[in-house]
Amino acid sequence: MSAITRNKSEVTLLLLHAIIGVVLFTVPFSAMLYSLVIVIVAFFYIFSAEDKTYAILVSAAYLAASDVFLRMTGGLVFYELHKYLLIIFAVIGTIYSLHSSKGFIYLVCAALLLVGVVFTEFNVTESVRKMIMFNLSGAISLCFFAFFCFKKQISIQQLNKVLFYALLPIVAMLVYMFLSTPDLKSVITGTASNHKASGGFGPNQVATILGFGIFILMTRLLLHKFKKTQLIVEFSLLALVTFRGLATFSRGGIIAAFIATIVFMLLIYFRGNIHVVRKIFKMIFFFVIAGIGVWFYTVSQTSGMIENRYLNKNAAGVEKADITTGRGDLIAIELQAFFENPIFGIGVGKSKQYRLDRTGTLAASHNEMSRLVSEHGVFGIVSFLILFLTPLLLRLQVRNNIYFYSFFLLWLLTINHSAMRIAFPSFIYGLALLDVTYENKKNKISVSK
Repeated sequence: MSAITRNKSEVTLLLLHAIIGVVLFTVPFSAMLYSLVIVIVAFFYIFSAEDKTYAILVSAAYLAASDVFLRMTGGLVFYELHKYLLIIFAVIGTIYSLHSSKGFIYLVCAALLLVGVVFTEFNVTESVRKMIMFNLSGAISLCFFAFFCFKKQISIQQLNKVLFYALLPIVAMLVYMFLSTPDLKSVITGTASNHKASGGFGPNQVATILGFGIFILMTRLLLHKFKKTQLIVEFSLLALVTFRGLATFSRGGIIAAFIATIVFMLLIYFRGNIHVVRKIFKMIFFFVIAGIGVWFYTVSQTSGMIENRYLNKNAAGVEKADITTGRGDLIAIELQAFFENPIFGIGVGKSKQYRLDRTGTLAASHNEMSRLVSEHGVFGIVSFLILFLTPLLLRLQVRNNIYFYSFFLLWLLTINHSAMRIAFPSFIYGLALLDVTYENKKNKISVSK
């Protein structure tokens, strides 16, 4: 496919998903149909494709990025659907490539997490199935998807395409959000995370996915040489996604995206050819100018509240004592639970009840690390060490994935502010484990035409 044809097809797909956002807003029941079509097309594509690894990664990218949007629009048959689909995709991929499967350490990690179920005492009034699904589906899906992705080989061109397919449902969600709340001033009255400005869904999760969209768009603008029309489209999308991401008033996902992008720029500066290095400085200039414009526009549209939010102040401009918005207290309580039950932990899904008994506050954990420690004890610590150290040890052997540190940071930062509530952390973690190939022997990054 020529560069011109490819660019036209990408712009067409972006426009199509903008239309999907309009349709799902005007015809609410179409969200369920959209969800069904995604699943059917994904399975058809996987089973019909010759390159199963690439097909699974493309399908997983679209699913992981559409997870929050379909929750927002009520399009999921059941809440954890996309996490289970990642598991199914991983199993299918493993069946077709069993000879090349090497990530068995992740099956050990999954087994360690399941031990916690055996030693958990459930009350007769509790929905055991729901507690296990809600608290373990994210971690188990991560283990299975990581097992599949471990050392799987993919070209840099294919990986960039995978990220493009992840961008598409984010565009649909963006359009839906603009239609849901076209006038932000009417819904923003304070500095707390804002559900109405987030399409009526959880601001934390929405900001995480919009942050991912920011990362994808910025890296695409750095690596690709677009024709004028697509350059304008993608730069405009970057500005709009950043604006709506800031307007959620949830900082974690946005900050994570910018940290990951800065790390990516540093890496391609050292590994890129002279054309990439020149483009980095050029794009930094445009990013800064656009960023300043988006920031001041957001400040005006939120009556200055967004500035207070990022300066850790309340609506009256008074600095808050706790910059973590209560997350530090949640972690402290979960660590206390671990010290009381260090071997097997307090049990799967028990941290919420433990917190209620100790503080009178019913709140779910925002931090996957402290949740694993409190609910799984020593087994949780070992599981997290596997998840944390395995990619870093792999990096010593396979150094080709230019996205590695960005993907790893996106996973680590996300599970620290949003736990494993959505499918995104599982997907982005898996991408960090890929063995990426390049056309040139020196693995130098170049600008794609």
